[in-house]
Amino acid sequence: MSNYIAVFTGPRVLTGILVALAIAGLGTWLLRNRLSSPTRRLLGFLLIASVGMVVVATLVREPASGTCWDCLGDWGLGRLRSGQAGTDVALNIVLFVPPAFFGTLLWPAPLRVTGIAALSSLAIEVVQPLIGVGANDAMDLLANTAGALIGAGTATAVRLLRDLFVGRRVSLARAAKLGVGVAVAAAIGLGGPAWSASARQAAAAERLEQLFAGSTLADFERHRDTTWDDRLTEFFRQSGRPTVVGYRGEGKALERYTWEVYFAVRCVVAEWTPDGFTTTKLGGGACTDPLAGH
Repeated sequence: MSNYIAVFTGPRVLTGILVALAIAGLGTWLLRNRLSSPTRRLLGFLLIASVGMVVVATLVREPASGTCWDCLGDWGLGRLRSGQAGTDVALNIVLFVPPAFFGTLLWPAPLRVTGIAALSSLAIEVVQPLIGVGANDAMDLLANTAGALIGAGTATAVRLLRDLFVGRRVSLARAAKLGVGVAVAAAIGLGGPAWSASARQAAAAERLEQLFAGSTLADFERHRDTTWDDRLTEFFRQSGRPTVVGYRGEGKALERYTWEVYFAVRCVVAEWTPDGFTTTKLGGGACTDPLAGH
């Protein structure tokens, strides 16, 4: 996280932000006749400024280092499939929330605004390797689009609540459409990663049982650095290269394999004792607890 703070508080980015604010002020003044009220002018200023922030964060944050033509064919699809989400993914989501939010408050067309944001993100991902700032990444495109959905959905809810507050008639169809949209987005955004992580967990537990059923701690100690090491290495590859933590002591040996698919965390603990072998499926914070307490 400290690397991101250093980049986004550097003189290059801060100068870019000042330029973006100046352009937003000029653009709002030029569009003052089309933005017919003070509220719309403020929203116009915020929209242009937030778009400028996106440009600064994605295309101006570093000096151009030259074109990488080969990068155009590498979109990091393996990272997208594995769901390895870190701080960069969260930042890419947050980055596209404001422009979609202000855009939808200005024009009540959330799907159109989201589509424009997604196309803008695609354009940025293509331009980045062409100028040598960052790299094109399918995960970034997905995160930007998710941020735009959040921003547009929030703005739609704000407009709906405003209409209710001022006593305007709100159609049942409009409210139902928003509710369905939120439910579908939540199901995809939360249910999809959870299902994927749980599926990997179940498959991994079954495979471990096949590999080590009937073995004991004595077998583990005897074979761990020979044939079993090869088995565990192959299992590691087949299971999508999860995070691995081990523990030895107190009459048992433990190996914990953890998968993080976007923000859903699942793990399997393989345990060898003098009495035999078992696996335990866990989720969430239990996958980061010290193994000694298992």
